[in-house]
Order: sequence, then structure tokens, then C-alpha cells
Amino acid sequence: MPLKVGDVAPDFKLGCSAGGAQGEFQLSAHKGKNVVILFYPLDFTPVCQSELAAFQGEITKFADADAQVVSISTDTVFTHQAFQKELGGVAYPMATDRWPYAKTAEAYGVFPPTQHSIPFVNDRAIFVVDKSGKIAWSKIYPIGLMPDPGEVLQVLKKLA
Repeated sequence: MPLKVGDVAPDFKLGCSAGGAQGEFQLSAHKGKNVVILFYPLDFTPVCQSELAAFQGEITKFADADAQVVSISTDTVFTHQAFQKELGGVAYPMATDRWPYAKTAEAYGVFPPTQHSIPFVNDRAIFVVDKSGKIAWSKIYPIGLMPDPGEVLQVLKKLA
């Protein structure tokens, strides 16, 4: 079952590609800042490509809202690096939930998926974690529907 507003966001530490370089992203390292977690199914798929590019296109607005964006899928860091190049660069970390497989998505209640029946692929979902580390907003999307960054920015404005 997906986490609900008011739940404490489970901490995670995942390998990631950030700006084309390998690194790590740990949620608790961003306490005191809002964090937007984008769970997406797969690199190199049309809706995911549009989604991640749309959030990159608004990255300055997310920074102005004192929010860190991180995307998470079960693809590898190497796949994320290639996908970042394909997208023309992504400034926010793209984390891998590869091993143990989908454990972060499982902790957030979006794996196994609730909105589709594609095996080994998490739901498309967004969680906004507030500055205190609690879920402030979340939404699970049909796999073929691209989330609107403007909707998330409106949520962040309410948290200011």
C-alpha cells in the first residue's frame, strides 16, 4: 500500500548518476529541504523521456521552491548516464533502485505496481517529502500518463 500524507518518508541511500557522474543520493542528507521523488518505470521509454525532460525544464523553479528533485527507477546507473545524455543532460540525480531490487519503491508502496501489470516495473508516482521528512503529497499515475511539473510546484508553494 502506498505511503500516505503524514507518514514518515523511509530513508534510502541509492547509487545515482548526477550530471553524468556516478555518486549516491541519500534522502536524510536533504532534511531541512523539500524533496520531490519521481518514481518512473524505465529509461528510454517515451512517457518517461517526456516526464524527466519536463521536470528538468522546470528545475530552476524547483530550486526556487527550496526543493531537491530525484528520480528513481530500477535501471542501472550506467543506463541512467546514457539516458541523461539522450535527454540532453539532467541536472538532478537519477537514482537506481536496482539492488536489492526495487526495495525503495517497495518501501514507498509502489512496487509491486498498483496501476499496471508490467512485471519488474514500479508504478509511476511522485512523493513530496517536506522539510521535516514526512510525506506532504503523493500521487500514483497510470503508466501512460505524464505527470505535470506545475502540479508539483503548486504543492511546493503551499509548503513554503
